[in-house]
Amino acid sequence: MSHTSQRHGLDPDRPGREMIVLAMLPDQHQNAPGARRAMSELAKKMLEHKPENWLSKNFTELDIPNLGPAQKPLEWLHRKNPELAERVLIRATGAMSTVMTALYTDLDRVIALINDLKGDWLEHNRKKGLPVSIVLSGLFSDVRHCCHKTGDREHTFLHSLGFFGKTQDPPSADELELLTMCGHGLVSIHRVKSLVRKLKARELTIEAAAHDLARPCVCGIVNEKRAREILARLLE
Repeated sequence: MSHTSQRHGLDPDRPGREMIVLAMLPDQHQNAPGARRAMSELAKKMLEHKPENWLSKNFTELDIPNLGPAQKPLEWLHRKNPELAERVLIRATGAMSTVMTALYTDLDRVIALINDLKGDWLEHNRKKGLPVSIVLSGLFSDVRHCCHKTGDREHTFLHSLGFFGKTQDPPSADELELLTMCGHGLVSIHRVKSLVRKLKARELTIEAAAHDLARPCVCGIVNEKRAREILARLLE
């Protein structure tokens, strides 16, 4: 089960707008020789292909207990050199985590990333026996397009059947698009309504509201670009 599978609002008639790349290493291999280096290099490659959002991007804006004493130096480095801070942070996160996620709004970048990973990185990890899985999460047509362009074939599909239970009073379609961008439920309906009220009162710009919406999602899978479009519709 993927925490990205409940997203609403992606339209087959408007393909190519969003793709999430998940990389996962089974926990039992976390301390295997070369595992930390493999995940760190993968995280670096994800960032090199310029995602819209990624795991750990907002770590300098939130209090992350696992960072411990590293939090303050990272915040200082981010103020002085944001690009360097991002490179340091994502590589460190890759070395500490068995999961890496990144969200792209350009399929060509996803295709370039997959081709990049299929080079020395894949060969080295095969020799080490490290089973890192790469999952594409998005429209089936977009996934098929990426696989076709990289010479791969889809072998497993996960499809959301929607919501069940007490569904008689759900949020609006636009609100659901925002709520389901975070698979761990860290974008709440109360937060969305509060941001819309502030937008109407001209206390925030749409750009600031979208960034605020994405901030709690430490997985980095909220699409700020699409969120700005949705917030503009809610403002109307």
